[in-house]
Amino acid sequence: MRIYIKTDDGKSFRIPAPLWLVKGALGLGNFGLSIGKKYIPEEQRHYVDSIDLRELRHGFDVLKDYKGLILVDVKAGDGTEVKIIV
Repeated sequence: MRIYIKTDDGKSFRIPAPLWLVKGALGLGNFGLSIGKKYIPEEQRHYVDSIDLRELRHGFDVLKDYKGLILVDVKAGDGTEVKIIV
């Protein structure tokens, strides 16, 4: 997976994120979520609690078959662009 970020002042960044690394981070996600929950407001905490990290990891297994798929292509009003490609 590759993450491309282009700012309005012309700077661009390319961040390679191998799927095995993303899946590994999701495997440790419960640890990170338990730490981060104390900083999330109580009324928004149910959004984080509804995420099933095992199913999300399985979704990344499926994405391996779709190399080149554009997951995110966003252009903000200030000129910033973000693109995520499998």
